[in-house]
Amino acid sequence: MSVAHPSNKSDHGLNETTYCTLWAGDEDVSNVSAFEDLSNESSAELCTLAAGTDIPLDTPPEAVEQWNRGDLQDFPQTDATQSIYPPNATLSNGRFVKDAYTEIFAVQPSTRARLSPSDQPLYVASNGTLLGTVDYRVAVPANTTHGDRRTNWEVVDHEIVETRLLVNGEVESTTSGTHTPELPYSLASQTDEPHSLTLVAEIAVTVERRVSVCTARDARGACLEWDIQRERRTETQVVRDSIDVVAYDLTISGYRAVYPNGDLGLVVYKNQPWLGYSLPNGDVRGVWRFYSARDPEWDTLVTSTDEGQTVEHSSLHPLQVNAFPIETGPTPSPRRTVTILETYGIETQPPTVPKTVLLDTIDEPYTASYGIATRTTTTEHNLTSVTAYGLVRGVEVDASESSFATVPINESELTLEVLNTTEDSVTVRVRLRDAQTGEPINTLSREGYVVLEDQRVNTSNNGTVTTTLSHSAGGVSARYEPGHWWRSVPGYVGDSDVVYVRGPMQSMLSVLYEVAVSVSLFLLGVFFIDRITGWHVWPPWRRL
Repeated sequence: MSVAHPSNKSDHGLNETTYCTLWAGDEDVSNVSAFEDLSNESSAELCTLAAGTDIPLDTPPEAVEQWNRGDLQDFPQTDATQSIYPPNATLSNGRFVKDAYTEIFAVQPSTRARLSPSDQPLYVASNGTLLGTVDYRVAVPANTTHGDRRTNWEVVDHEIVETRLLVNGEVESTTSGTHTPELPYSLASQTDEPHSLTLVAEIAVTVERRVSVCTARDARGACLEWDIQRERRTETQVVRDSIDVVAYDLTISGYRAVYPNGDLGLVVYKNQPWLGYSLPNGDVRGVWRFYSARDPEWDTLVTSTDEGQTVEHSSLHPLQVNAFPIETGPTPSPRRTVTILETYGIETQPPTVPKTVLLDTIDEPYTASYGIATRTTTTEHNLTSVTAYGLVRGVEVDASESSFATVPINESELTLEVLNTTEDSVTVRVRLRDAQTGEPINTLSREGYVVLEDQRVNTSNNGTVTTTLSHSAGGVSARYEPGHWWRSVPGYVGDSDVVYVRGPMQSMLSVLYEVAVSVSLFLLGVFFIDRITGWHVWPPWRRL
């Protein structure tokens, strides 16, 4: 494995199985013997797989936050003679304070959402923590001697006075001096907006300048008396580092309904990209999967002293959760109980992931949905089992009764009636009504239509439509396609009807057939009566 990578052994309290899945983007190897000494077979198998490829994750892993908290404490011990920093750090120098910096280590919980090639915001929970590092070194002028005058410099005191977290330039939280600050923030009143998080560190150094002047010497030239003057100087250096984030606080609303057969209809709208939501008898999965990767800017650390700089492998490897689309649209589960009726969204070009991340990605546009409508086979109709899950770890929201409007769904009743037929045409009337109330359904004033022999027609205010069709022997069928139940109140389920159509010759033959059947039944009745009574009237033409 690359020297920049962390150890094959788990650390910071993570179990081996979880640890191995966190390093997407690291160098994949064919020789995985390093994992053969893991404590159990299943861990060894997963780590062997992770060593050769990267593993997509179904949810943002909490283990990333545990790792980052523990890893931050591995920041090397330092003193006033050296400053330790990642190569990309912005350094600040004063007269005495040198190589001062602060660097944002991680914001958590957070997810880098790779929405498109150009839109990849860092989503952060509305309440979270910023982790950072701060360091500096102190350099004083060299001691000098000029004749009877000596100048000496000494570091009296140095400290990180305070670290502050600013949200959009306003102080959010502070902590006393530390090389590894952890600062909480809250964006609860500013959700779904871009923000700038800035870590500010104030560094103070006090040095003493001592000037000694020899005022008396003995015969041999040795100084007998010194006039000493002391001067203390304090220098303050303020360093900062900023990161742009987007507050992530998922909210949902929509419509719900109960179908006449007891199924649950649900339309869920949301305010930000989401992972999906649960249902009473299944769930809907969005297009997103996750991976965790280290920040390569922390692969090495620079140690700076008066003598120069050295670069070594870093003991710190902060991790970042990333989300990426893996499907072109949402999927229901299980399909036997959950059906997606409609997906509202925007066709979006898929992003690319770093070349070092070995994961299956899509190369065609995907639907970035903002609303999904479902039908679920269930007897549970309340919203207690409906929970939406976000792209940021721990962000989820339960559906509430107040956020979902109830829409009734009624059965419809469609009937067909033949009004007239010719050799070439048939005139039929379609009647469409609400099966519960008997009210006519006007398809012109709502979504939906009637399909009559593969032609779309609409009923009027009285719920009927009369039309003439080209006719060939056989039946005429019609069905009602009610459209989406949440777009009109009440919603409806469809209905259909079929009538058999006779031509003129068929009608005449039908009449003759009906007359023949009636006469035959009458004569058969006379025959039985004659046999029973002995009236000897059979056959009727006997007396003719």
